[in-house]
Amino acid sequence: MKELDKDFITQGKISSVIMTLSLPLMFNNLVRTLYNLTDGLFVARLSAEDFAATSFVWPLNSIFISLGIGIGIGATSLISQYLGAKNYKKAESYANNAIIMIFLLGILSSIIGYLTAPTFLYWMGARDSFLLKATAYLQISFFGLFFDFMFFGYQAILNAEGLTKDITRMSVISSLVNVILDPIFIFDKIPFTQLTGLNLGITGAAWATIASKFVLMLMAIATVNKRSNIKISYGKTKPDFSIMSTIGKIAFPTAIGYSGSSFGFTFMHGFIQSFGTNTMAAFAIGNRVTDLVTQPQMAIGTALTSIIGQNVGAGNIERVKEVFKKALLIVFSFSLVASIVVLLFQSQLLTLFIKEGSDPEIWLQASEYIVFSAFIIFFMGFYSGFTGFFQGIGKTKYSMFMSIGRLWFVRLPMIWTFNNFTNLGPRGIWISMLVSNFLTVFYAFIVYKKINLNSLSPRS
Repeated sequence: MKELDKDFITQGKISSVIMTLSLPLMFNNLVRTLYNLTDGLFVARLSAEDFAATSFVWPLNSIFISLGIGIGIGATSLISQYLGAKNYKKAESYANNAIIMIFLLGILSSIIGYLTAPTFLYWMGARDSFLLKATAYLQISFFGLFFDFMFFGYQAILNAEGLTKDITRMSVISSLVNVILDPIFIFDKIPFTQLTGLNLGITGAAWATIASKFVLMLMAIATVNKRSNIKISYGKTKPDFSIMSTIGKIAFPTAIGYSGSSFGFTFMHGFIQSFGTNTMAAFAIGNRVTDLVTQPQMAIGTALTSIIGQNVGAGNIERVKEVFKKALLIVFSFSLVASIVVLLFQSQLLTLFIKEGSDPEIWLQASEYIVFSAFIIFFMGFYSGFTGFFQGIGKTKYSMFMSIGRLWFVRLPMIWTFNNFTNLGPRGIWISMLVSNFLTVFYAFIVYKKINLNSLSPRS
């Protein structure tokens, strides 16, 4: 590799390996989250309804993106395992076939998503002007699905090699492109300037995002071509269906887990929307705030996939155990600090989106949700850690069970019960989120203790 020694992940000091791979991803996630915050601030200047619409469509978009994420994670796991086993020819073969898969599925997903968007949004409960805004935003967003998919494929290669700094660099540039284009596309008069914008409103935000995704995809392709030891043979690789099947076996549970979770969120958002646009806006605001303080934990979970994968491929099972223990300790520290920060500075964080007293109902609901979020955050860190571990060892069915079980077997039944048999109102949703995260982490811990890591076979 160009920056990391090829044996660093399998032989380097464990804490250094975790932080070397995680820190760029933390910064990357922070930049992406700050972009989302900025993007949300621009849309929020239009109206609360516009802001709520961008959050409302997220689960549907995620259902389709989940397939690309699944293939990317499956490819990362397998490529990293073969890199750990020093079988570079096999790693390259898996990378090329993953790109072919993701190219075809990206085109198909964009077409299907665009055509089905209005029906699904109506089914979720969107009506009148809210339905029109959500549909316009989502259909334009689906044009960018292909770019998302292609990026996931090339990102998998960089992740497997531990080239996380390159991923961060690309994401920073892409986010800056989006932030620059947002006010130009959204407003008739660009804020803080005398320049005239395109005045596209909420659709402008979607087009700006697509432009940034296109730039991100081009940078990912260029980076793999220039810096990776794995070469993509454009138009020359003959599809190997046995390799695609192997990728699919690992990718499928991950994709089902993510899409099942996203599909569950469509139901959940339907419940939230039934309480009114103010509750949806409060939920969106709270999520934007808490996303900001959970990115370090998410980054460690992402880095674990390649770290665990390479060590499994090299047959370093005792090292795998030690890596995971140290990773969870780091996650615990970050999660504890994040929870305390949210509790202590909840008002200051909320004022990023709404002025205290300007909309009492939204402020009240967002304030209550963010208190619950402080505890939800704590368990989300461990959720990410266990997910990265299961993906790294190739046991993606367990991360699938976590994803689907959290929504479908715990959270949604609880929300439905509270909604129909209590007077808790939106508070029933916040309680359900907290309990479901706790029970999912508890389930993951039980599964982890039962897995015989010594039975894992190194790649050859």
